[in-house]
Amino acid sequence: MNTCTERLHQNRQIQMSSGEKFIPNITSLYSVSLALVSAFSAATAIVLLSVWAAGLETNELVSASIWAVGFIFLGLAVDNHEPKAFLQLITGAVLLVMAWFGSHVSPEFVVVSGFLLAGWAAVSLFNHLR
Repeated sequence: MNTCTERLHQNRQIQMSSGEKFIPNITSLYSVSLALVSAFSAATAIVLLSVWAAGLETNELVSASIWAVGFIFLGLAVDNHEPKAFLQLITGAVLLVMAWFGSHVSPEFVVVSGFLLAGWAAVSLFNHLR
């Protein structure tokens, strides 16, 4: 007569109640939501600052500041070896063009630059805080 033996594996892990599994999920949800609120607040502040700067009578000073930030983005693109370097290169070139448009065409192009910078600031702040 042939017999077949099987070993029963017992679960040796500690059984957690559903409440104990729920608390880490809540804390991670809070940290992500706080990072999202912080990123949105920073982006809103940058956009409001650019709207305020567009209303000033010093278009040359504001355009020079945007020009400098454009060169910073170009420097970041040269120094970066990740795929986002291409986006930094495009952003730097667009900021240089927006600075020229802001000083020669219309100061409202400063607001467009502010939206572009607010997007970069929000994404980088969210990734840093998450």
